[in-house]
Amino acid sequence: MEQREGPRGRWTRCHVELTPCELRIYTLDSSANRQLGTACSLSHCQSIISPAPCSVAGQIPQPADPRTLQALFFNSTRLQLRAASQWEAVEWRRLMWDRVQAVRPVRKENHQRKSAAEKQQVVKFSAPMSPSSSSGLDTRPDGDSDTPSSSEASHSLESTVPSRPTTLPLFTQRCQDVLKSGLLHKLMDQNNWRAFTFVLTRSTLRAFPTEGRGSVSKPVLQYTLSSCSAVQNDQEPENGEPWTDRGGRFQVVFPKDVLRLQADDQPKAQEWVEALREAVGAQRPAQEEGGESGEGAPALQGVLLRSKPTRERRQREAQRAKRQSVTTSFLSILTCLAVEKGLTAQSFRCAGCQRPVGHSRGKAKICYYSGWYYCQSCHQDNSFLIPARLLHNWDTSKHKVSKQAKEFLEFVYEEPLLDVQQLNPCLYEHCEPLSTVLRLRQQLQSLRAYLFSCRATIAEDLRRRIFPREYLLQHIHLYSMADLQQVIDGKLAPFLSKVIKFASSHVFSCSLCREKGFICELCHNEQVIYPFQENATRRCEGCGAVFHTECRQKAQPCPRCVHRERHHKRPSSFWAPDDDSPGCFHLPYQDT
Repeated sequence: MEQREGPRGRWTRCHVELTPCELRIYTLDSSANRQLGTACSLSHCQSIISPAPCSVAGQIPQPADPRTLQALFFNSTRLQLRAASQWEAVEWRRLMWDRVQAVRPVRKENHQRKSAAEKQQVVKFSAPMSPSSSSGLDTRPDGDSDTPSSSEASHSLESTVPSRPTTLPLFTQRCQDVLKSGLLHKLMDQNNWRAFTFVLTRSTLRAFPTEGRGSVSKPVLQYTLSSCSAVQNDQEPENGEPWTDRGGRFQVVFPKDVLRLQADDQPKAQEWVEALREAVGAQRPAQEEGGESGEGAPALQGVLLRSKPTRERRQREAQRAKRQSVTTSFLSILTCLAVEKGLTAQSFRCAGCQRPVGHSRGKAKICYYSGWYYCQSCHQDNSFLIPARLLHNWDTSKHKVSKQAKEFLEFVYEEPLLDVQQLNPCLYEHCEPLSTVLRLRQQLQSLRAYLFSCRATIAEDLRRRIFPREYLLQHIHLYSMADLQQVIDGKLAPFLSKVIKFASSHVFSCSLCREKGFICELCHNEQVIYPFQENATRRCEGCGAVFHTECRQKAQPCPRCVHRERHHKRPSSFWAPDDDSPGCFHLPYQDT
């Protein structure tokens, strides 16, 4: 058969195998060798239909190909296949739908209408079709397991049915435990969104990779609902605009993590929020609810004493989650110039504590890091260096920031988060101290190649001298705010010069490192030169050869690059290109 790549992609040849539990698609190479590409669980298949007629704007709709079939799975995955003929496609649709019906769990009402013999027959034949039975899981309700031979039958089938994880998660131990499942996008640490298949049960919230990410047998994320402290719509302002205005986003607060999720639209997000709140409410202890409702009853005083530390702990967890949420939002605008949008965008409320601010309600103060307004308790006129102003304008003065921004900037003060080459490469041309530091770091990077290929003790000594800022050796354009402050104060260049002096003295005195030097191929002087000698040598950008500065300034071409160019232009065969044939060796013989 053939598989279509995307809704309007091209068709590629493949081999399709239909098993009792899943639909396996093998890719074929040029030698017709098979390799498993996708395995879709039939228990999650919603429908198997023929694709709709293809329509293009401005053209007459084309009729659908009768040889094609389309399978739709629960996480909006569409699988389009094309058979060799129309009758083969009809037969595939019939077989696949029969298997889908076979692996679906049988309802309890249908079991009550069956006889004991029919129950045994269902256990005998439908158990191999269930995708969970291959993993040793029971997908039937509790009331259906009254057959005495069911455990023996499932035990005997485990030895015959192979167990192999599929790309769609086999997440249900009991079908009635799954409250909701669907595709959501999660905000990752890199400030990007990634799609996962989330499954909400009565006690846990699990996340599985989406279709096509390899075989999965366990969830990549799992959270216990009993530890959830809050489920709320994400109202954290970003650039003066609430999250809910840009799509269905919400967040689930746990003690050690805050899940920031996004649905396809606002109604779906609201459905998830309601389902999560209902599941979390069912997991909360009953004695806490009784303690809050009956404070006057003397019999519940002990319950109140037990539940009070729990409420305090949840308040601390909520505050910790809020700090983490603020840190995430501040990190996303670290290198962006703040744009003031006014109090109207914040609904005349403080961005920190949500208190009303304005001319009649209290003076509002602007934070020059985020561009948001704060009340007087959240903004105490603390001054700090703004990274975005420093990178884009080389503004070395300190500006007033809020308490939250000050705590965040102090937290990331020594973290190497600023890449000057990526954010503003022209800054080296306009800032002489930063250009000097760049030349020193280039020398140090060349010396690192010598010392790290020498004895291990020398490399360890170099690491110890520069610890904990080893990124100064590896990434010459990466800086932290502390590094830029040292550039402003003129302290980073002397520090790097001291490390360069130690490393270069070792290269000149070490017999192993001296042998890794260069000879100038322009003047053929026998004096050994090194690439870290910035004032005396120049390095070819094409091949990496090292020459004297005076020899390089004569505008002579690099001999090594010329030799490489001639080598690449040489014919692939050693025969002359104008020869008619390579038969230049003739063996004379006599005609007998």
